[in-house]
Amino acid sequence: MAFGTSCFNGTLYRKSLARFWPLWGLWGLIWMFMGPLRMLNDYFEALRWNGSMSEAQNNIYTDARRLGELLTPGVWLACIFGVLAAMAVFGYLYSTRSACMMHALPLRRESLFTTQYLAGLSFLLLPLVAVGVVTLAAELILIPANSWASTVPTLGIFLLVQAGVCIFFFSFASFCAMFTGHILALPAFYLIFNGLVYVVYYLVTMLLRQFFYGYSASYYNFWVTCCTPVYALSEACRWKLTSFSDRTMTVENWNLASPTMVAAYAGVGVLFALAALSVYRRRHVESAGDVVSVKLVRPVFKYGVALCAGLCLGVFTASFFNWRNDPPTGLIACVLIWTAVGYFVAEMLLQKSFRVWKVWKGGVAAVAVMALLCAVCVFDLFGVETRVPSVDSVEKVYFYGDIGYPYDDGRLHFDNTSDPQLIEMVTQLHQKAVEEKGRAEQVGGDDYISFEIVYTLKNGSTINRQYSSVPVYEDEAYDQDTLTGCAQQMLEDRELIEQMYHFDYYEQGQLTQTYLQDVWQEQEEYFGTLFLEDQSLADLSKLWEAVRRDFEEGNIGVHTLFPDPRMGDMTPKLEFTWVFETDSPSPTSDREGSKSILYEDCTISVTPQAKHTLACLEEMGLPNEGYRLFHNN
Repeated sequence: MAFGTSCFNGTLYRKSLARFWPLWGLWGLIWMFMGPLRMLNDYFEALRWNGSMSEAQNNIYTDARRLGELLTPGVWLACIFGVLAAMAVFGYLYSTRSACMMHALPLRRESLFTTQYLAGLSFLLLPLVAVGVVTLAAELILIPANSWASTVPTLGIFLLVQAGVCIFFFSFASFCAMFTGHILALPAFYLIFNGLVYVVYYLVTMLLRQFFYGYSASYYNFWVTCCTPVYALSEACRWKLTSFSDRTMTVENWNLASPTMVAAYAGVGVLFALAALSVYRRRHVESAGDVVSVKLVRPVFKYGVALCAGLCLGVFTASFFNWRNDPPTGLIACVLIWTAVGYFVAEMLLQKSFRVWKVWKGGVAAVAVMALLCAVCVFDLFGVETRVPSVDSVEKVYFYGDIGYPYDDGRLHFDNTSDPQLIEMVTQLHQKAVEEKGRAEQVGGDDYISFEIVYTLKNGSTINRQYSSVPVYEDEAYDQDTLTGCAQQMLEDRELIEQMYHFDYYEQGQLTQTYLQDVWQEQEEYFGTLFLEDQSLADLSKLWEAVRRDFEEGNIGVHTLFPDPRMGDMTPKLEFTWVFETDSPSPTSDREGSKSILYEDCTISVTPQAKHTLACLEEMGLPNEGYRLFHNN
C-alpha cells in the first residue's frame, strides 16, 4: 500500500474532533459562561431591578472593558485543558495495540503528528472563536456605537492573548507527551516541568542558607520566573488599570501588563511543537507503556529524580526534625539518604520492576556527587560565606536595618545608594558580622539587630546577605573594632539619620494633616492616636518647624542601639502628611495644566528632650485631657 505524502489528513482530524467533543465542549461552555453569558446577565439584571436602559448599557460596557481580567484565570484554564487535549490526541502512543494500529495507517509520521496536533489545538481555539463571535454580537447590539472603539479592541486583545497562551501550553504538553509512553506520566511530567526551575532554585537557595551564614538570594529572578510559565504568564496577562486623577476629572485606561512576554511564550510554543515533531519522528512504537520513552533521556530522568528528591525531601525532613544546626550533619544525612531513595525509585519506574539493586553503582555515584557538593558547601571552598566586596568594586548598595530605637522613619534604610561613605559603613558592618559568626551562634547579647544587604557590583553581579538576630553588647558600643561599635557609629551619624527622614524632600510638598500616635490614654489604659483635625495649617507648619529645630539641636531624631528607659513602654510619634503635585502632565490626559497628585507621610518620634516640639504642642493644647505623652511620667 502506498503511503500518502500529505502532512495533514482531514478524515483523522474530523474523527478526533468528533471523538473528544466533551473536552472542547466543556472548554467552550466555561468560556461562554465567563464571557458573553455573564455580560448578558449583568445587562438584564440592571434592566430588571432599575429599569434603566442607560444603567444596563453602562453595566455591559464596563464588563466589556474589563474582559481582559479573565486572562489571568484563563492562564490556569489553558494550563489544565492544554494537557487534557494533549492526552486526548496523543493517547494512542501509550498503548501498544493503538500505537501499532495508528502507525500502520498509510500516513507518514509527520502527517499523523500534524493532524493530531492541529486537532488538539482546535479543541482550544475554535471554541474561543465561537465565544468571541457571540461576545462581539452582544456588544454591537447592546452597547452604543460611540463606545465600540474601546470595547471591540479589548475583545480582540483578549482573543489574541488567550490564543497565544493556549498555543504555548498545548505545545508544551505535546512536547512532554513525546517523552513518555504512559498516560499518567504525561500530566505528572507536565506539572513538574511547569514549576521545576523555580522549585529547584528555591530548594538550592534554602540549602545554601543552611550552609552559609547570612547567605540570601532573591526569590524573584527574571530567568527563573521566565522558566515558570504559569507564574510568568499570569503576571504578563494581568489586565492593569492605569488611572490619573486631578481636581476636576479622573481618566482610566486598561492595558495588558506585558504583551511582549505573551508573544514570546507563543513563539516558544511554536518551537516546542517543532521539537515535539522531531522527537516523534524518532520515537519507537515499542516504547508504549514506558515511563520514559526516549532512551537518551533516561539517565537524565534517573539522576534528575535523585537530585530533586535529595533537595526537596532532604531539606523538608531536616526542617521537620529541626536538624539544620551548625554543623549541618543531620541536613547532610537527610539529603544523601533521599538522593539514594530517589535514584532507586527512578530506576524502578524505568525498569517497571522492584529488582533494581544490581544497579547500585549508579546510586553510589549519585550519592557521591551530592556528598561532594555538600562538602564544598561545608568547607566553603569558594568563600561564599566570608565574601565581603571592596568599596571600590561596589556600584551601589541596598541596606535595610532593623537596628536601634525608636521605630520611626529614621530607621536605617537606603535604597541603591552610590555614596562611598555609606558603602564603606555597610561593608564594615558586614565584615564584622562575618568575623563574629561563631560568637553570634554561641553567646547571647544585651539586644539583637537584623539587617539585609544587597550589593550591586560594577561588573553587573549582585551579592545578597541577610543577618537575623545578631547579638550586640552594651559594653562594646564605642569599640569600632566590633559589630556593635559599627552599628552604633551608623546611628550616631546625624547626616545619615537626616537622609533617612528625607526632610528636604517632604518640604517640597504641602503639609495637609498631622497625627499624634502612641499617646497613653489614662482612663482606658492603652496607646491611642490623636487626630489634630482642629488645628490650622499655620499651627501644623509651626509644629513642623519646631520638629526641624529640635532635630538640628539634637533633641529629636536621636536613635540609640539599646532601649532608652526614659522613653517608657512606647515612644510617642508625630506623623505629618504631605501632598505633592508634579509639574508634568498625566500621560493619560492631554488636558493643559493637568498634574499628578501624590500623598506621603513622615513619622518622627518625640523625645523628652524635644523642648521646642513639646512647647509647641503645649501651646496647641496637646495632648488632650486624659492623655499623656510618656507612659513612665
